[in-house]
Amino acid sequence: MQLIDLLRKESEQRLQWILMLSALSGAANAALVALINSGASAVYSSHAATQQFVLFILCLVIFGWTKVRAEVAGKELFDTAMARQRVRLMDKLLLVRLDRLERMRNTDIIATSARNIGHVVQASDVIVYGVQSMFMLVFCAFYLLYMSPAAFLAVGAGLGGAALYRHSSREQAREGMDRILATEGDLSHTMAETLRGFIEVKLNAERRDAIHRAYNDLVSVNSKLVNEATRDSVRARMVIQSIFYWVLAAVVFLIPRFSSVYSVEILEITAVVLFLIGYLAGFLDIIPMVNRTNAALKGLLSLESELDQLAEDPQSALPPPERFEQLELRDLDYTYTDPDGSNGFALGPVNLTVKAAQLVYIIGGNGSGKSTLIKSMTGLYPSACAGVWLNGEQVRPDTVARLRSVFSLVMSDFHLFERLYGYEAADPVQINQWIDRMGLAQKVRFENGTFSTRKLSTGQRKRLALITMLVEDRPVFIFDEWAAEQDPHFRDVFYNELLPDLRNRGKAVISVTHDQSYLSNADMVVRLEYGRIVATET
Repeated sequence: MQLIDLLRKESEQRLQWILMLSALSGAANAALVALINSGASAVYSSHAATQQFVLFILCLVIFGWTKVRAEVAGKELFDTAMARQRVRLMDKLLLVRLDRLERMRNTDIIATSARNIGHVVQASDVIVYGVQSMFMLVFCAFYLLYMSPAAFLAVGAGLGGAALYRHSSREQAREGMDRILATEGDLSHTMAETLRGFIEVKLNAERRDAIHRAYNDLVSVNSKLVNEATRDSVRARMVIQSIFYWVLAAVVFLIPRFSSVYSVEILEITAVVLFLIGYLAGFLDIIPMVNRTNAALKGLLSLESELDQLAEDPQSALPPPERFEQLELRDLDYTYTDPDGSNGFALGPVNLTVKAAQLVYIIGGNGSGKSTLIKSMTGLYPSACAGVWLNGEQVRPDTVARLRSVFSLVMSDFHLFERLYGYEAADPVQINQWIDRMGLAQKVRFENGTFSTRKLSTGQRKRLALITMLVEDRPVFIFDEWAAEQDPHFRDVFYNELLPDLRNRGKAVISVTHDQSYLSNADMVVRLEYGRIVATET
């Protein structure tokens, strides 16, 4: 069972401690029931019940202390396990190869992990209480055995019938829960896909209506599955409780006919059986929760396994090079793999040398391979790195991280982080001076380690992304269509001021561009067509 495996992996000692506390709580609870019966019998016989009362106080303290400690420790164990799960997923995500991540539905990572982890955390209270109820059932049953073997056998028969009923429906419940989680994943994916293709949806009424119908159908299916699961759960609870009420009827109406017990003992036995039925309800509540939690954990394990398959080779902890001299591409190539496993677009072989204090423009039509070249030469596509030489040394699988450390990059589909992660000590005065130079002083400021807003146009956010590159201050700056969303003024500033200034500071600058009018500024112009260099102009 995934739940038990998770908790044992997290801390088997803590799990044993929780189970021991729960057992003590169950034993103390059974003792409370016994002392209440004993005290009631003493009072019924006109005797003082002082001893029973003192023991009752002691057992109540033990019961309260162990119950609270078990619940708190159980909740902490679940929370710690899920915290480690979150960290583990992030660790695995950070190891994923970019080219493999691009082929998967990356929105599923967010939706699946958040939904499943959230469910496990929410279910922890009910599960811990259910485990305590199980121990209370066990110890109350032992007390019942001491009082009346006949009543114990009746309760045992009822428990056996309930267990058989639950076992017969367990597989159906598990399959139903898997289907619910699958449809919830489809709902999340459909919503994310709608947002990604919002322009196409807005422009096409037929597409919008079809997506709406498909989403409604998924909602209907999910609601139907949830309702079926609810009905099955309620029905199962009612059947099991009915079994125990029949047991109670047997204790009250049948056992006295075949036993020499006195009426007062029948009352005591009835009270114990009623306690059992009450705790049984608490125990039954955890069964659907455990099924759903196991399904959620199964989904998380499946996601972890998928991320493991997408991971790149472990990287050595190598420092960046002391200086950058040149980046050389020798017969660099990369081939995309289509979803059916066949080869897709191919880049290369590419031969190119970029040196420090050099400004290089890469031009070419859409689909010529410009972005693929950037991702290959920077180590984002590590399988292409055999054709990359850094400062005269060939990049190996275990030195890809060193290669990546020399680049600052803004891709056409860039992401602007709210915080300067990794550069928290950056001077805010200097950053705000750059913001002023970028013409953004009236829109955004850098305060308390964050940009005050990211609700800016794409071109304005690209200017902030350029500022983050200046903060990183790495040897090689790469811009992928950076000027495409800039107004004419900042396009001129970019090509005529910023890029030459970076070159004069000794940086190697690579700019992917369609702006033919600025090519005269470059030290080298590289033209790509169909994944190959067809011309190099210096």
